[in-house]
Amino acid sequence: MRLPVTKSRPRIVGMGVALAMVCIVWAATSPLPVRRMAFSAPAAYLAGLLSGAPCVKDGDDFRLLGSDLDLTVVPACAAVDYFCLMTGFLSLLLTWRGLNSRAHLFVMPAAWILTILINALRLIACWQTDRLAQAFLPQSVWPATHMVVGIVTFLTGLTFIFWLMTLKTRKDTTYEYITRGSD
Repeated sequence: MRLPVTKSRPRIVGMGVALAMVCIVWAATSPLPVRRMAFSAPAAYLAGLLSGAPCVKDGDDFRLLGSDLDLTVVPACAAVDYFCLMTGFLSLLLTWRGLNSRAHLFVMPAAWILTILINALRLIACWQTDRLAQAFLPQSVWPATHMVVGIVTFLTGLTFIFWLMTLKTRKDTTYEYITRGSD
């Protein structure tokens, strides 16, 4: 049985995605190993692959081994909150673009892939800046530089996704504005 196409259908799908996000947050913040295996491990191994550094499992953590600095990826580095943010962000963008409800089925897998990729890039950026921070900055500011790099990387990822998702809309709007302005 197909649901009738109505204007409220994207909202219903959006609420379904929101409910799924709540379930994921509950699962990821629980003591279950979901956060480690679904988020930390893929990001750590991808960061190791992209940087050329070996990634080894060390208890519940993962370590990127470098010549002058090791980076330990703990479950707090899982970016589960960023995944939830990305899921909601993509869902809102799809609803705003007016895409059909089938497109919403791909929101969570796309958000997971993007989260793993952006988190791996964040791990590499943190690894490099931690190396520089330890060489040139006092020890009291090392945690702040680590946090700032994470914020900048995650916001850049969201901005880039927004830019990609609105590229066609910007082109259409610019064209309409130019043609209306020439009358």
